[in-house]
Amino acid sequence: MVTGLSIAASKGEYGGWGHMGGKSCHHGVGHETEDYWGGKKTDMRMGHLAKVLDLTDAQKNAIKAIMKSQHQARSVSHQAMAKHLAELAQLASGSDAYTAKAKIIGALHGEAMSQGLIEHAHAEAQVLALLTLEQMEQYKQMHAEMAEKRAQHMQKHNKKTNHST
Repeated sequence: MVTGLSIAASKGEYGGWGHMGGKSCHHGVGHETEDYWGGKKTDMRMGHLAKVLDLTDAQKNAIKAIMKSQHQARSVSHQAMAKHLAELAQLASGSDAYTAKAKIIGALHGEAMSQGLIEHAHAEAQVLALLTLEQMEQYKQMHAEMAEKRAQHMQKHNKKTNHST
């Protein structure tokens, strides 16, 4: 993943060979990904959660605060990674310096991914603590349905990219 990320980030606005997270990623031109708990899609997600779970105003406000905090933490991490990728882009592809920098970025990216997963789990636990038992059951059902859709999407995507047959 780091390879695709570094290639995408170093090859311009529309991503690189892998188009990971670029404006023309595999989801189509114009689709830009955002953090799960923040960014441009926060209001849309919040509206969906509020509707499906019938959240109170107090719950909505508390969840928005959790999402905002999560987004800010991820933003700092993304800025740091962008700086490292910009440094990588200045090096000659395939050089020893490029390889060394890519290894450092890979390790940093792994740490950032790990920390992101931990922060996401912490934020989700905070959200769940705000919900009633009925809302929590609805949330878990919604979460399971989304996980199934993601699995189906990945299975379909993997079939499209299987070049071994």
